[in-house]
Amino acid sequence: MNPVTQLQGQLDFQSGQGTDGYSAWVAVRQMAVEAAAQKLNLPVGHSAEVWLRGGIRLRGKLHLASDVLFIEEDRVRNLALELDGVTFKYAEIESCVRLD
Repeated sequence: MNPVTQLQGQLDFQSGQGTDGYSAWVAVRQMAVEAAAQKLNLPVGHSAEVWLRGGIRLRGKLHLASDVLFIEEDRVRNLALELDGVTFKYAEIESCVRLD
């Protein structure tokens, strides 16, 4: 056996409960999204009305444009959000109101 292979750990996908690991991962991802939304004080996952700079109004369900586990303070202004099929940055928001 190759010495590198001996040091490398193995992932055993056949033992265990099958979908339980995936379900736990999905739950952790959802909690991360909720924590990010609370930190930003945005109604992520809810119906919202967002006004962007330039007088652009969007209505729909607000989402993070990409999955994030942690929001770094110095990058929050560039965080991508999506509403009504339009992607925009956090820094472009003038106002945001939850509608439901």
